[in-house]
Amino acid sequence: MPAWALEKDRCDVKVKNGSPFLWSVVAVLLPIAIPTSSFAADAVPPPWQGVDVGDVGLAGSSSATSDGAWTVSGAGSDIWGTADSFHFVYQPVHDTTIRGDVPNQDGTNPFAKSGLMIRQTLDPGSPHVILDVKPDGGIEFMTRQTQGGPTTFIAAARTTGHQQLRLIRGNGTVTARFCDYGAFTPCTTIGSTPFPSGPALAGVVVTSHDSSTLNQATFELGVGAAPVSAPFSSFDVGAVGVTGSAFVDDGTFTIKGAGADIWGTSDAFHIVETLLSNDGEVVARVTSENAANTFAKAGVIVRTATGDMTHDATVILDVRPNGIIEFMARSSNGAPMQFIAGSAASFPVWLKLERRGNQFTGLMSQDGTQWSTVGVTSVSMIAGQIAGLAVTSHDTAALNTATFDHLLVSSSFTVEEDIGDVGIAGDRWDTPGEPGDVSPVVTVVYGSGADIWGTADAFHWLRQALIDDGQLSARVGKPVDTAGGTVNSFAKAGVMIRESPDPSSAMVILDVRPDGSIEFMARNASGAATTFIAGASSASNSPWVWLKLARSGSTITGFMSADGSTWTPVGSASPSIEPIALIGTVVTSHRRGALAGAGFSHISQ
Repeated sequence: MPAWALEKDRCDVKVKNGSPFLWSVVAVLLPIAIPTSSFAADAVPPPWQGVDVGDVGLAGSSSATSDGAWTVSGAGSDIWGTADSFHFVYQPVHDTTIRGDVPNQDGTNPFAKSGLMIRQTLDPGSPHVILDVKPDGGIEFMTRQTQGGPTTFIAAARTTGHQQLRLIRGNGTVTARFCDYGAFTPCTTIGSTPFPSGPALAGVVVTSHDSSTLNQATFELGVGAAPVSAPFSSFDVGAVGVTGSAFVDDGTFTIKGAGADIWGTSDAFHIVETLLSNDGEVVARVTSENAANTFAKAGVIVRTATGDMTHDATVILDVRPNGIIEFMARSSNGAPMQFIAGSAASFPVWLKLERRGNQFTGLMSQDGTQWSTVGVTSVSMIAGQIAGLAVTSHDTAALNTATFDHLLVSSSFTVEEDIGDVGIAGDRWDTPGEPGDVSPVVTVVYGSGADIWGTADAFHWLRQALIDDGQLSARVGKPVDTAGGTVNSFAKAGVMIRESPDPSSAMVILDVRPDGSIEFMARNASGAATTFIAGASSASNSPWVWLKLARSGSTITGFMSADGSTWTPVGSASPSIEPIALIGTVVTSHRRGALAGAGFSHISQ
């Protein structure tokens, strides 16, 4: 087994957002109605709130110091059965990852608990998922699936030292993991369970299992999601009145922007931008927007970047809080903005701007698959311009909070995501290669999912944009079982070109299976059956094979190589895929809810 297989989800102080804090809760804030009439909240730093849930007996408390050290005390009979009683420090979330060290706690009851929770409401009988630690070091992963229903024990583990807990929520599933901080020690998946999508509450829980005494837990806490970083930058444009902000968590952007408007001869808004070189696109799904003014805007934007940027030539496709879609353009610097066309949609809504020369096309979609044209306009821009996300509140005294996901700006950066019903969240890790290896770094991709086959797929991948012709090559490791068992013989690791993130999207894949079999397959149209086109075999004595997909016009050709220099064609296909497509490295375990891992090196596009 290659060395990277022993480093599954290796955890040290470098968490995904790059922050070296001991306890990191990375959350995307969404508006959510919280009942407050019967709860006395702690004085904790916003957006956190601390409350007792249920009949706790003794009032709990929570506090934080300026350097991020937290103390949480909670009583209560338990988190179990059909109703709970505990102290909860939480904030509103959508899909998110919560990470934190195993807390120190002074509770003596063997069933006292402290840990992480995702919960629908503050009602004592609310559905929830909890990953907690008891005083003896036992780890419990449990859930209540229905309001007032019983709590179900899912799986257990045990702490052995300085470790981190994780709850990962996405695609209607919550996955629990714990990880050692040793450099070469893997994370362990404890289990996963269904949990409805939508607004929820996530944070830290403490219960003493004794309503007459408190259990005190101490830890360090990092507040909020990570600020956007390269290749993106984030800043206010114009006289916004209230300073805006932008944070990102596993591909979901939360942007707050004020400003009078994006209109007239000058603008005021908050932007998250990167460089768009020549022809290309910017696409994103707007999942929510929270502003009082009906002329607030959140959308995708392309504009020149000169001077103070308030009056630059601009093309924008935005959605207002009432669902009205606007396609507008400023034809030159300082010219008035013109309304070109409009439409209407419900949240979430996909927005896309395409550029071909000086022609810009605005498109919208409710599902990310079927697109309709909102409008077309011509604006003369320099070859390189900026593109990204824009938010304005139409009010210099208030912020508009908008959330976006599936952001893609040409080929500017890599997106990591699960496609389809995988059952358990995928992941990636960059790790040193084996001693003497030709590659100093191996990117390990962990993916679940039933398969890449039939009329819909389920897998994990790292992908970028592919505009017109192009290729992707990589040295690919044969997939292995991440738990050290026997991997499914139909697990796949390889390279893929795909029209969209939809599970039934048209696609082409060139992959290697655990026995070294090479498969070249295609789904020629969205929703069609996948066709096996050609196969080959890699060297049986090597865990690696070089794979390459190349697109020229409408034809996609798959190649394999033993050394990365001499390439042999495996097959060709001509699926119905738009010129702007997605390309990346993929892994599926052929077993929903179980991970397979594969290493990738020398990734070249």
